[in-house]
Amino acid sequence: SLAETLEMLRAITAGSGIIGYTLTAAIGGADMPVVITVLNSYSGWALCAEGFMLNNSLMTIVGSLIGSSGAILSYIMCKAMNRSLPNVILGGYGTSSTGGGQAMAIE
Repeated sequence: SLAETLEMLRAITAGSGIIGYTLTAAIGGADMPVVITVLNSYSGWALCAEGFMLNNSLMTIVGSLIGSSGAILSYIMCKAMNRSLPNVILGGYGTSSTGGGQAMAIE
């Protein structure tokens, strides 16, 4: 029924929002352009899947071009920063935001 469908849509939307927030909240600084290209790649792969579902060759081709170019650009950017993609995406987890050393003395 329509009510069940809308409830599922709300649940999937909320779950997607939570996953998106948790993946991008801990990322900042120089890692943000890589994350933007990864998200761009995800949108291309989603478009490719939609093209398969709708049996639309143009959407499939364009989605695969967007997805693959985003993935290649993400790889190139990670190599330029001398880091791996999982290190960039998960780099903010498990780190403390405060230093553990002593405060600098002012003379």
